Amino acid sequence: MKRSAIIFLILISFIGGIVWYGNTLPELSHTSSSQIFNHHPSHVWQLLFDFERYPEWRENVYAVEKIPSKTNLKAWKEIDEDGNTLSYEIVEYELGVFIVIHETGDAQKNFIKLRFDIEVTDDEKSTILKITEDRIVPQLLPRVINHLLNTSPENVNAYFRSIHNKFKGDAIRAKKNAPAQSKPTENMPTENINEKSDARSADTPQ
Repeated sequence: MKRSAIIFLILISFIGGIVWYGNTLPELSHTSSSQIFNHHPSHVWQLLFDFERYPEWRENVYAVEKIPSKTNLKAWKEIDEDGNTLSYEIVEYELGVFIVIHETGDAQKNFIKLRFDIEVTDDEKSTILKITEDRIVPQLLPRVINHLLNTSPENVNAYFRSIHNKFKGDAIRAKKNAPAQSKPTENMPTENINEKSDARSADTPQ
């Protein structure tokens, strides 16, 4: 009996601690992560800005539809494998430098803002892509887990994986489609051939 009471008190204390700790955390979760890609910044920028081509390289984005925008910038709806939809719009951008995207729509459960910052590396040969996600997490338990794990959201990781796979696939296709190098043509000993031909002609009876 005492053992059960002790376990019950420990469980209540644990739950109470999570509730207390969760209430001390802000509802707005702020996470950022960066990766380097061996491509020019303009390639990365165009990939992110051209939403109509997302189905060609984004994970679990099977179709996109253009929708009216509240900001007079680009707005679209993404459709996944199961037919679920999410709506997004670009709220701010600077050409080749950054893009800010908001998730919109009546079905939105949590506020989500994505910011893509694009920088060139010091050697000017690669691109540093930094993705920042701001998300409202009203539930206490997910808020505590996100804070303790301090990991990049799956949404951010999916962007990085998709971009990596896109560039990797492009490189493989370019290698396959590259024309095969032809072997150098050996110089034929034309003088010897002519000499043999002349010799045969001389031996031929007139």
